[in-house]
This record gives sequence, structure tokens and C-alpha cells, in this order.
Amino acid sequence: MTSTSDPTAAFTAELARLGERLDRVEARLQLLGAPHVGADGVTAVLERPGAVPPPVAAEPGPAGQGPAGQGPAGPRPWWAAPPADAGHPGPDPALAAPGQAGWAAPGQAGPGQPTGWAPAPPWVQAPGLPSGWAPSGPAPTGVPAPRATAGGARLLAWTGAAMTLLGVVLFLALAASRGWGTPAVRVGAGTVLGVVLVAIAVRLHRTETRRAGAMALAGTGFGALYLVVAAANRLLDLPGPPAVLLALVVAGAGLALSDRWRSALLAGGIVVGGAWLAPVLAEGPLLVALLLALQAVTAAVSLRRGWAWPAVLAAVGPALAAAAVAVSDDPLRAVAAVAVTLLGLAGAALAVRRLPEQAVVALVALAPLPMLVLAPALDGWGGAGVAAAAALLVLTLSAVPGVGARLRTAIAAVGAVGVLEAVLIGLDGPVATGALLVVAIALSVVAVAVRDRLPLRVSGGFWLVGTVLALAADAPLLALVDFPADPYVVDGTAQPGALVAGAVVSLLVLLASAAITVAAGRLGVVRPDSGTAGIWVPLGVAGLYGTAGLIVSLALLVAPDRTAFTVGHAVVTVSWTVVALVLLARGLRRPALRATGLVLVAGAVAKLVLFDLVVLDGLVQVAAFLGAGLVLLAAGTRYARMVAEAQ
Repeated sequence: MTSTSDPTAAFTAELARLGERLDRVEARLQLLGAPHVGADGVTAVLERPGAVPPPVAAEPGPAGQGPAGQGPAGPRPWWAAPPADAGHPGPDPALAAPGQAGWAAPGQAGPGQPTGWAPAPPWVQAPGLPSGWAPSGPAPTGVPAPRATAGGARLLAWTGAAMTLLGVVLFLALAASRGWGTPAVRVGAGTVLGVVLVAIAVRLHRTETRRAGAMALAGTGFGALYLVVAAANRLLDLPGPPAVLLALVVAGAGLALSDRWRSALLAGGIVVGGAWLAPVLAEGPLLVALLLALQAVTAAVSLRRGWAWPAVLAAVGPALAAAAVAVSDDPLRAVAAVAVTLLGLAGAALAVRRLPEQAVVALVALAPLPMLVLAPALDGWGGAGVAAAAALLVLTLSAVPGVGARLRTAIAAVGAVGVLEAVLIGLDGPVATGALLVVAIALSVVAVAVRDRLPLRVSGGFWLVGTVLALAADAPLLALVDFPADPYVVDGTAQPGALVAGAVVSLLVLLASAAITVAAGRLGVVRPDSGTAGIWVPLGVAGLYGTAGLIVSLALLVAPDRTAFTVGHAVVTVSWTVVALVLLARGLRRPALRATGLVLVAGAVAKLVLFDLVVLDGLVQVAAFLGAGLVLLAAGTRYARMVAEAQ
């Protein structure tokens, strides 16, 4: 009985243990999401695809034996868990390495897995699974597969939108030129296309994954409707006011949708599609009015949402269109230019606290462009008045609260351009040059009075333009180094008017150079060192030029002959030497002034040798050399004593 019952009891116990092991295997397979191996051997794929089949752990056999079902020295299969007394051996390096799929280090086993358990690598066939089974999906390689980006999808969608709008424009243009259908049919076809595109876009926008395409469709639809409004004026003889009203409705609906969807991209797409293609179908003041309607609606939404680039894009179209109208003979060109400037500056004033400063700077630069283009076309005092009015309107923005330093600089620069244009259009010749130099002097005084460097920068701009005009026409360099020369002496006859103008302009160049130099020193822009030499050296050279022009022109006024010309140059040489002495005296403790004085001495000596020795003759030549020599001798003696006392 014992020999018969013992094998039966052992077999029953072995079956119980086998059932427990199958239960544990089933639980682990469910956790990993791998194919489920049931007790009946039927394989079913669980919800998780691509999972690695786990091992089936085997219970150890009796003492001294291997796992159940093997002999004493039989090798442990890959799917068998280590015996209870085997510690925590790592995975078999022949099967998997750390970082590969299907490997788990000791202590990192998942829930329900014994310590030291190592799942099988994906290429090993698990026992009990159908032949040829492999996990669904590719095995991981360590390099992520490339993914489609949302940016690429948007680019594709908006490229299609641009092509569609261009197709609408071509259809309307070709239909009109080749007589395809009646004008009402053409306009109606464009309207239907725009409405259908917008309706599809609204429907697609309800699904989040389709919203990028929905925005492209909506932008295309509203752009097409805006182009249809522009074409209706030409094809259906729609009067201007109703066309502008319809444009406001279409633009308002499109921008309202972009506001509801919170999409600056949609707003920009509507602006680009409507404003940049409308010139193909409309022109003149009507085009300006259509673009102004689009700008007004875009500005309202952009200010509400803080969108910078749609507002700037919307301002480009009216500015360029009005500038083109300003150079034409249209009777409404002045109205168009003033309307664009006023609306643009009003939008810039409202945007000071709502948009980034760079965007407001762009709006300020674009707004007065039509009036500044109109001013030279009108010419005379009328053109000067338009330019001055544009400058005044721009400068009023400085009083808006919240204007930053960069915006103040932009306002001053645009205003200065308007004033400069007004002076050059309203005045002519030496009067214009003198007016610019007077403005430069006045602004340098204002800069010192208010302790602000901005007027000084503007002053430098006026000084530069005035000095260049003086060198080119009113006190030309050729007239200072040659006799006779235009405009001082023409056909052997002196020109008193040109000589007076040259003297006055030269004096103003000298005064403006000195005023800007002093103001820059007071405000800390210019220092007596080499660090600011790039500023005060050009000012000093211009001052020397003004001194020479003043002396020579006055000498020719006294006696318009060669003797007076040579005497004037002798006085110029001596005056340069005196200025050099002053600089040396003030440069005892200022190396930059001392170096400048020495350079000026070298220049005076070079003028004596290279110019006065060749051009001058007789007593005048002797006087120039004696005068300069005596001044240099006295200056050297005095300077040597001052240096010794300072030491």
C-alpha cells in the first residue's frame, strides 16, 4: 500500500504545484500585456501590443535535484526562476544586456515578479506559445522613429491656402479679360467658394486635431470674400462706399472669428490674403479705403489680444497704397495720405501700452509715409506745409503716457525727417543750408537746457546734412583752394551774393560744430580722451573748414582778386596755429587735447609747405611764413614754460 500510495500522492502534489505555477504565469502575463497562455494552451493577445513574452518560472525540485522536470545537473532554462537559495544572480549576458528590451536587473522586477526575475529577450521563443509568435510592433532600437511635426502640417495647409487665393485672383482676372460668364456669375462663384470654405472650417474646428487645417481654410475663405468685394467694384460697378462697407463686414467677421479662436495666425492670414492681393483687383483711393477698413478691424482685435505682427502687417498695405496714390495725379491723393497717417498714428498711440515697443516703432515709421511722399510731389510751400504737418503729428506722440526710450528715439527721428524735408522743399540754396545749421544749433542748446541727449542726436543729424550741403554747393572746397573758381568768381567776375552766402554758411558751420561739441561735453557724450575721438575729431575738422571758408570769402568780398585770396589763406594758416596753441594750453592734463593741438600744428606746417609756398607769392608768402613762425615760436616758448610749471 505504501509503495502504491506514495507515487499517487507525489503525483497529486506535483499537479497542484503545476496549477499554482500556471496561475502565477497567467497573472504576470496580464501585468505585462503579453499574449495570454491559458491552462488549455489557447493563446490570446491582450490589449497591450508589442509586449515581450515573460518567462514561466519553474519550482525547484527535491533537494539535490534541478528544477522539476530536469535531472540533477540539467541546465536551468531561460524561463526558469532561480532556486530559493541561489541569491540574486543577474541576467544571462548571452541573452540580454542592460538597456535592451526584455532585461530587468535584480531588485527592479515589476509587481508580482520574483526578485531576480529576468524576462526573455524578444527574439527568444517562449515555451507554450505558438510557433513563430513574435510581439506585435517593431522591437525598440534606441533611436526614436521620426515623427511628423505640427509645424510641417501647418506650413502645408497655409501653402495650399496661398495657392487657392492666387487661383481666385487669377480666375477673376481671366474671367474678366476673356468674358467667362456674366460679372454676376463670377462674383457669385467667388462668394460661394469663400462661404463654403469658412463653413467647412467652422465645422472642422470642433475637432481639436483638425484645427490647424480649419484655420487655413478659414483664412482662405475670408481672403476670397475680401477679394470678391474688391472685384465687385470693377465687375459690377459697385460704388465705393458700399464696397468699403462690405469690406468692413467681411474683415470684421474674419477677425472676430480669429479673436474667438484666439489665433493670431488666422488674423495674419486674413490680412495677407486680403491686403496683399487686393491691389490686383482694385486701385487708387478705393484700394486705400479697402485696406484702411482691414487695418481698422485688425488693429481693434490686435490691441485686444496683444498681437503685434498682424497689426504691423495690416499697416503696411495702406501705407504703401497711399504712397503710390500720392505720386499720381488723383484729386483725392491728399485725402488718402492724410487719412492713412491719422489712422496709423491713432493706432500707434493706442498700442503704446498694449503692444511690444518694436511693433509700435514700426507703426510710427509707417504712418507718416504717405504724407512724406506727397510733400515733394506738391513742391513749394504747399509741400513744405504737408511735410511739416506730418512731423508735427508724429512729434505729438511723445506726450502719450508710457512712451519708452526706443520709441522716443523713433518719434524724434521720424519728426526730424519731416522737418528736414519741409526745409529742403520750402527753401532753396544757401537759405536751406543755413536753416538746417540754425536748427542744429538750437537743438544743441535745447539738449543742454533739458539735460537730454536725444535732441543732441537730432542736432547732429541736421549738422551733418547742412555741412555736406555747404561743402557741395554753398562754400565748396574747390573755391577755397583755387582762384578763380565757382561760385565765388564766374568768368572773371566776382559774385557778391555767392560770397556773402559762403561767408554766412561757413560761419554757421563753425558755430554749429562748436555748439554741438560744447553740448556733447556738457552731457558727457564727448570726453577729452581717445575714447570719443570718433565724435569730436569730425566736429573739429568741420570747424576748421568753416574757419577757412569764412576768412577766404570775407577776403574776396574786400578785394575779389588773387592778392586777397592769398592774404586770406595766410590768415587761415595763422588762425590754425592760434587754435593749436589754445588746444596745447588746455591739454596739459588732457592727453587728447594735447595730441589734437600737436596734430593741428603739423597741419598748419603742412599747409605752409605744400600750399602756401606754392600758391602764395611775394610779400604775402613772406607774411604767412613769418606770422605762422612767430606764433609757433611764441607758442612753443609759452608751452614749454607751462609744462615746466605744471611739473
